[in-house]
Amino acid sequence: MTKYQIATIFIISFGLHADPILDGSAEEILKDTRLSRIPSVILGLEERAIQKMETNDLISAREDLKKAIQLKHAIGMKESEGNASLLLQISKLESKLGNRCEANQYSHLAKRIALRIGVNLGAVALDRAAVPDNRKPDGCVEVSWLKE
Repeated sequence: MTKYQIATIFIISFGLHADPILDGSAEEILKDTRLSRIPSVILGLEERAIQKMETNDLISAREDLKKAIQLKHAIGMKESEGNASLLLQISKLESKLGNRCEANQYSHLAKRIALRIGVNLGAVALDRAAVPDNRKPDGCVEVSWLKE
């Protein structure tokens, strides 16, 4: 066997090939995937987003996190610690991309969810006074794809 064949077998055996399910839109994933498999699809999107962030493919990572959040909402996990964690991840990503307004909105939404369900999101300070109810930072437009 040549080095190329060995490398190909290695890549395939470790699952580093593209997963077509993850490449579809959130709507397509919901339509084409059994409900019981959606949590594993969400996990796959999260893992893929992390890999993309490590390779500095931030735009693609953002799209994967958006799909994961939309899927969590669709299966009734909007008010969950996992969703708040995803919102914090996308907030950090938006901050790296220079999108301060979006980063602030995701962060505030994550904090509100955490306060409602009574969880601590780690290093994020959950100061009730610092979490505005319906205010947007000056000059910011509400994130159009995600509504509270």
